[in-house]
Formats: sequence, C-alpha cells, structure tokens
Amino acid sequence: MNTLTIRNILKTTYPFLEIKDIDLLLRIGQYQVLKNKVPIIQVGTTAKKSFFILSGMIRGYYINQKGEEKNVFLRPEHTISGAPDTLFTDTKTKYTFESILESHLLVFDHPTFRDTSEQYPNLNKMYIAALQETIQTLIFRVESLIDKLPEERYEELLQRSPQFFQTAFNKHIANYLGVTPNSFSRILKRKKEG
Repeated sequence: MNTLTIRNILKTTYPFLEIKDIDLLLRIGQYQVLKNKVPIIQVGTTAKKSFFILSGMIRGYYINQKGEEKNVFLRPEHTISGAPDTLFTDTKTKYTFESILESHLLVFDHPTFRDTSEQYPNLNKMYIAALQETIQTLIFRVESLIDKLPEERYEELLQRSPQFFQTAFNKHIANYLGVTPNSFSRILKRKKEG
C-alpha cells in the first residue's frame, strides 16, 4: 500500500485531519503488512502498541480456563485498536491480537501516539474519537451478550458491522457471538431459507 493510499484512508476516516497531521502520523507510525494469523500483540507481554487498521481485520482473543479461544475483539478496517489491559497500565496482557487474512496496519508506540495527540488538536480529536468508538463497540457487545438471543445478536451484528461478514471467517464470528460454529451455521441456513 503506498503512502498516497494511506493518506487517503486516514483523511476519509477522519476528515478533520489536515495534511500536516497525517504526515505526523506517518512519521510516528510504522506501516506493517501481516499475513493471516500473524500476532501483532502476544499474550503475556506489556505491548504498548496501538494500531490503525488500513485494511483487513484483527481479532483479539484470550484463552479461557478450559483452554478455548474466546474472541473479545473483532476490529475491522479503519478502526484503531490495542490491548486495553496493557495500554493504560503496566500489566501484562491476557489477549493475543492477530490478523485475519492479510491486514495492513499503521502501528504506533501508544505512549508516543497519546503524547503527540495531546500537542495537536486534530490528533487529539482522532484519539478521542477512537476511544469513543471502542467504548461504544464494547457496550454494544456486552448488552448484546446479556440481553439478546443468538439469532438477534447475529441480526444486530449484521446491521451494525456488515464488513465482518466479508472479512472474518464464520468460526470467528460464531465465537464473537458466543455460539458454536454449528449453531451459527444453523442461523445462517434459517436466514437463507427465510
């Protein structure tokens, strides 16, 4: 992905950014391309990185007491993410974040990104917008898991984030929805027949 494409994606996602802001982001960020299933953040590390997903998708999961992977985060393109349990503290993360298919990222040292955003109003606006989007996504997810049946969760996710169904594998979406792959297949079959 060339610099012009990256600039255009950032400007489209955050229209308030000026060229000087985007150039600063490109200076403090590192462009990375990850193949499928490549970790960007490993469990047990104090990964002080945040990343803007230019294309592709990243999943964040943890291993539960039964040894099963549980997807907590599915982050689509044009969003910012990172391991929240280590970004703001010195604890080791319990999450692994890895690419789904090929993913292109702009990776930041989070303290540098945060400190730089405090000095530049448009970057601060971007930083706050990213935090707000993350909070809204997590609230949506918690409320959905608490209050909705699996089929309702599927419908809500399809309406809110249709890009998941173009990029993520069904097994990842099923896990994210809190259902087995077989249950998810049955939901999809009912929807096709209905």
